[in-house]
Amino acid sequence: MPKYHVNWHHQVIAEYLDRFVAGEIKRLMIFAPPQFGKSELVSRRLPAYLLGRNPDAQIIACSYAFTLATRLNRDVQRIMDAREYRRLFPGTQLSGTNVRTKSQGTWLRNADIFEVVGRHGTYRSTGVGGGITGSGCNFGIIDDPYKDDEEAYSPTIRQKREDWYRGTFYTRLREGASIVVIATRWHRRDLMGTLLAEAEGKNADKWTVVSFPAMSDDEPSEYDPRKPGEVLWPAFKTKRDLDTIRTTLGPVKWSAMYQQEPRAEGGSEWPESMFGSEIWFDQWPREWIAKAIALDPSKGQGSKWGDYSAFALVMLGKDGLLYVDADMANNRNCSIIVQTALEWQRTFGADYFGVESNQFQELLADDMVEACTRAGMPMLPIYKITNTISKQVRIRRLTPWLSQGKIRFKGGSPGAKLLVEQLRDFPNAGHDDGPDALEMAIRLLAGLVGQGEGPPEPDNIFGSLGYERESVFA
Repeated sequence: MPKYHVNWHHQVIAEYLDRFVAGEIKRLMIFAPPQFGKSELVSRRLPAYLLGRNPDAQIIACSYAFTLATRLNRDVQRIMDAREYRRLFPGTQLSGTNVRTKSQGTWLRNADIFEVVGRHGTYRSTGVGGGITGSGCNFGIIDDPYKDDEEAYSPTIRQKREDWYRGTFYTRLREGASIVVIATRWHRRDLMGTLLAEAEGKNADKWTVVSFPAMSDDEPSEYDPRKPGEVLWPAFKTKRDLDTIRTTLGPVKWSAMYQQEPRAEGGSEWPESMFGSEIWFDQWPREWIAKAIALDPSKGQGSKWGDYSAFALVMLGKDGLLYVDADMANNRNCSIIVQTALEWQRTFGADYFGVESNQFQELLADDMVEACTRAGMPMLPIYKITNTISKQVRIRRLTPWLSQGKIRFKGGSPGAKLLVEQLRDFPNAGHDDGPDALEMAIRLLAGLVGQGEGPPEPDNIFGSLGYERESVFA
């Protein structure tokens, strides 16, 4: 492609793709603003290059719409039909005619799939969310799983994309297969954000991320040499162009689409400065005053699709800090919630175990008691909590703790990371189950520690933060 306009970031992308092709990188995400050259390199040139190097490679390529996926399919075919390509890779050839069905001696070639003549190589294209029939793949390519912000901000569509990734796309990967995802970010909990949050887990896929904001807002990195304020591709979009785009889009869309830093729509309760690297801890403190677990089952009236059953684990250290971990999962049924509660009690050994008891949840607390008896383990120190104040008002009680830096979150914990993301986006996050459980756990400690239900607190930490002592049942 002699007319390709090469900027420095294209060279960086190509270098990472070389490492991807060589197998050095097995999971790669590349983020950049719209129209900045991602698809040309990854969705058009990369598949042709893979099949040229290895005519037996099997590729599945997906995009947000079936029509876009088929268009990219035809573009790859045109590249492979070019005279220059045939000179570079004479051992990789496609059928000379459009073939919809395969018979003896023929090789498929259509807008859905094509095969390399005489070899095992295939390229199959589909829309994200669609079925993928037939054989698996050595290389999976996902190009922008969301069409626009309307899709990305829909909890239902985000859940469908996630279900498709896990249940359809991922099951087609052969052993040792590699995945590359290219995208413009839209939402913190889009597919990319979800996978990156899970990457903190012990056995989860670990992703190499290459992200190019339109305007640099950080110091130079190993792959981005820009200083703060410098634009990504001045020959394509000048600073003046980008300033106009930023004004037109507004801060939320600008931050996501052009800076690759999605944030909550409508602003958030607490500034980003409250969520710096200092909020994380590695090891639980050896000296502590009391421990509490609180559960927000999120199964009652008003629950949203994809809500989490959230466990918040809080340790009050002798240093006056609260050390927090969390466990959140979508769509856990009641029996799994009960078993998870018992497992956390065995591991964490909470002094107080709070369970929201509005509506059906009171029965859930009773189920936990019965489960303890059947398991022959000590009885859970259950406190049933009936919340009569609105959830947003309750969660805002966390403000003094966050503003004074009194909370630390467990590093490397997917649940703690998700909890922090929900706090960062509150009150405009799609879900707030984690912050709700955290507030209940702290309320348990505030209402019980030093009040005849447990050991004394250090220097009246709760009162000094303006946390009014009240019944833990309201």
